[in-house]
Amino acid sequence: MANYKIPEEIRKKLLDRVPPHNEKAEQAVLGSAILSAECIPDLINSLNPEDFYFPQNQTIFNSIYTLYQDRQPIDLITLSEHLSLKGELENIGGYDYLTLLASSTPILHNYSYYADIVLEKSKLRQIIFNLNDVIATSYGDSENVDEIIDLVAKKLYDIRENQESDGLTQLGPVLAERLNSIDQQAKSGEDDMIHSGFPSIDHVLGGLKKGALLVVAARPGMGKTALALNIAHKAAMIYKVPSAIFSLEMSKEEVANRFLAAHLSIDSRRIGTSKLTKEDWNKITDNFSALFEAPIYVDDRSGISPVEMLAKARQLQLEKGLGLVIVDYLQLMSSDRNRSDNRQQEISDISRQLKIMARELNVPVIAISQLSRACESRNDKRPILSDLRDSGAIEQDADAVMFLYRDDYYNNDELDKKVEQAELIVAKNRHGETKTIHLGWRPEYTSFFEPDNIPMPEAPSSGPAAGLDFPF
Repeated sequence: MANYKIPEEIRKKLLDRVPPHNEKAEQAVLGSAILSAECIPDLINSLNPEDFYFPQNQTIFNSIYTLYQDRQPIDLITLSEHLSLKGELENIGGYDYLTLLASSTPILHNYSYYADIVLEKSKLRQIIFNLNDVIATSYGDSENVDEIIDLVAKKLYDIRENQESDGLTQLGPVLAERLNSIDQQAKSGEDDMIHSGFPSIDHVLGGLKKGALLVVAARPGMGKTALALNIAHKAAMIYKVPSAIFSLEMSKEEVANRFLAAHLSIDSRRIGTSKLTKEDWNKITDNFSALFEAPIYVDDRSGISPVEMLAKARQLQLEKGLGLVIVDYLQLMSSDRNRSDNRQQEISDISRQLKIMARELNVPVIAISQLSRACESRNDKRPILSDLRDSGAIEQDADAVMFLYRDDYYNNDELDKKVEQAELIVAKNRHGETKTIHLGWRPEYTSFFEPDNIPMPEAPSSGPAAGLDFPF
């Protein structure tokens, strides 16, 4: 991303107002640390010196941190001596200011609440300072608006990503909360997963778990995009799950063609060449409305970065709800890293951020991935984990890795078959077993199905007409 020079006069105007801060809360936090060593571990795990607005408070907190790391006692005497040896005692207001801090804690037991206030104000300041840079950049009359928009998303993403975790939590309360959740789900009849519409896949994976990164990988032409779109189609149509599809390879129109073919059982080649028959138009007329109203949202911007994707997905989650994200495909994404980094490192970064996105949005993310050509040189061309292209980080970050394989693909004489056998090889499954799921493939409809659970796709039954006047 380009480096913009921010005019200094603009920066001064933007920073004219006093940023958010709470002096009393900062003093109460420092006073708590001086009065009780028991609260110090929690404070240094949740706050950094930069989270304090006043420079003298930053200096004092930094000294408290240093003494704690050196396993030294912390009180008025030891702290003032440490600051004095560093030549900073007078700069922070002397011993009198430390005494003031010790008397500025209303209730010692509430130290964590005071820390939360300090952290909240710190985040607000980070947002203001970062967005002020963006505003100043915009005043710089740059013509590259897209890069400025990306800069906004990245700065906000960095603030969220850099938040400190809650630290160690005792297992007992976590278990109790989990049991309560299981009990509520059992009583309501709901479960904490997204159904894929393929019973065998749900059985092996335990459903598409919220917060999980699921990778579907295959060589070109195997149908990995079709499978992901089939899952989004079934999740949205059957279970009313709002689904976001980030299509970096195909246009929105091409994605629409795929959905029309799979939903209406119309030959995809006729849709692609606009040579629909009268029977095709009848199917569309009778069944178009359900697909039209499906909660499926498509973004076909090429080269999108994880930061941009997260921003768009979060906006959709706020406006329409979000239950599933499809990324087609991972290797076409742009990294937020410097362009000089090698591609393997870029893919590692993208993979990691997709996992973070799944956790933050609390939805399953299905990322499609390419495979290397290594499997083509083997007698048994079924993919293995080492075939994942560009980076082993994909395997590491993914909760599940599934390979799509069709033996008929390599038998040129059999390519015109109406129905083919397909294997979905679950090679990694963090939440269960690894096994091979057998599916059927209808290439003309770009549709997968389960021979043992779902009948072979047929033309959909007549439904309410969409009220459209189609030419015949």
